[in-house]
Amino acid sequence: MSRSTYIPYLILSFCLIALAGCSSSGSSADNQSAAITGSVMAGPTSGAKITVKTVAGAVVAGPVTSSIDGSYNISIPSSALATDLIFEATDGTFDDEAEQSASGKSVPLGTLSAYVSSGSLTPGSHVTIDPSSTIIRKMVAGGKSKSAAETSFSAAFGYTPDSSIKPAFVNMSTASTDKQRLAGIRIAAFSQLTKDFINDPTKQFEMIDAMADDLFDDSFDGRKNGAAVTTATGTAIPEDIGNRFTSALVGFETSSLNKCKLSPDKLGPLPFNKIALTDSYKVEFVPGTMAAAMGKTRFTIKLTNRSDNTPAVGKAVSLLPYMYMATKSHTTPSEPVIDNGDGTYSCTVYYVMASTSNGISMGIWQIKVNIGTESANFYPSVAMPMGNTMLTKLTGITDSITGMAGVEKRTYFLFRDSLTADTSGHTFSLFLATKENLLNFPAVTVGSSLKDQTGTLWTVNSISVQMSTDATTWVNSTDSGNGHWSASGLTGLASGVSGKIYVKVTVNGEQKSTDGAAVATANGYQTFTVIP
Repeated sequence: MSRSTYIPYLILSFCLIALAGCSSSGSSADNQSAAITGSVMAGPTSGAKITVKTVAGAVVAGPVTSSIDGSYNISIPSSALATDLIFEATDGTFDDEAEQSASGKSVPLGTLSAYVSSGSLTPGSHVTIDPSSTIIRKMVAGGKSKSAAETSFSAAFGYTPDSSIKPAFVNMSTASTDKQRLAGIRIAAFSQLTKDFINDPTKQFEMIDAMADDLFDDSFDGRKNGAAVTTATGTAIPEDIGNRFTSALVGFETSSLNKCKLSPDKLGPLPFNKIALTDSYKVEFVPGTMAAAMGKTRFTIKLTNRSDNTPAVGKAVSLLPYMYMATKSHTTPSEPVIDNGDGTYSCTVYYVMASTSNGISMGIWQIKVNIGTESANFYPSVAMPMGNTMLTKLTGITDSITGMAGVEKRTYFLFRDSLTADTSGHTFSLFLATKENLLNFPAVTVGSSLKDQTGTLWTVNSISVQMSTDATTWVNSTDSGNGHWSASGLTGLASGVSGKIYVKVTVNGEQKSTDGAAVATANGYQTFTVIP
């Protein structure tokens, strides 16, 4: 090609390229899309059809099909991301995470969905479609704003669903983050609730629909605006549905089915649902005048016969308080339950620790209420005490037990019972208990039988408890029975002013110390800060 013909040809080529570019620029803008990933989870769901719609119902993407692990990929027109979107999953099957029998295999998926707010998605975003997101979506469809639906959901379930988190598979060991494990456990809790409540994994989706209907009036109690809520096949949602979900969550997390390594302390604060139903009784947890806190806490259990709605009097009621922690779980001291003769039962628990410490979750407290052969569980949040010291500890010197790490010196727990003014000063009362093992925190009384580090029984033959307000003049305490001690005539305390009460404890001739070392100048007593 000659130079004279080459130059016009080159110019023409550039023009054609430019025209092509101009022509295609508008087309590519129209066709730009965002690649979104996600999961369909009622258990990892295979073969689900995922469609993305506008709130008005217009399809903007899909359907695409989920893989065997529940994952999916879908491309959404970029222009659609500026609007609220509904992600919907139908069809497919999953293996139920709580029901391990044949009936839990290849369970048909109902309809799950997620409501995604405008502007919240960008290319690469993740959208999990699960029971929690479905309840939010259904409340929004019923007329609530998304924020109002999330507020109502959080009050009932104790968390706000986050569809951007990819849940872990909880029936297997996983290297997922704690947030992913927790998301997986919460999904499994719906399967566990279905098993506990209906015992048919195929009914989970109609149960979820009914739960959304129940919660719409911001009260999670089996009723919507006063009318009973039932599933599509006629199962009534019970008034203790909130308590049942929390029990299912804790039950699954602490079971052998949880293989994802999430520990109980990571469950976070749980909603304190105060009504539970057993076969025979409606059980109501009535908090005392003071909220649950480390130390002494009083509350009332109210029992009603479900058969005729009358007070359940004269029942054999007992308590089992239990703390689920990351590396160990344990009970705590409690008093025998008092029957008030009117269907109410007075209870006292002495909590050895709070639910959180310095903002860090320590674990989950469960109060199991036994009524004969039936039982109900409650999950109070136990706070740190403010102002007054509610619990101190002393340690044995030659007095030891077998602990988790081998031999450890015995701990004596000194719980504040009360401080009252008397004619000659003040009377201070305390409750004395010890730890035999993680499941036994008995009161220490004369005549108690305890075990040493070898497992040999020994008897408490003598106890001396002395109190002082100056650590110099000591007043002998009176044994009130069952581990309770009180000293009167304590002087030097003024109403509304912070003061100190010092306590010595001697068991079978051995004075206990703060550090397990031989008693010297200041380690032979504990200190309570008190404000009369």
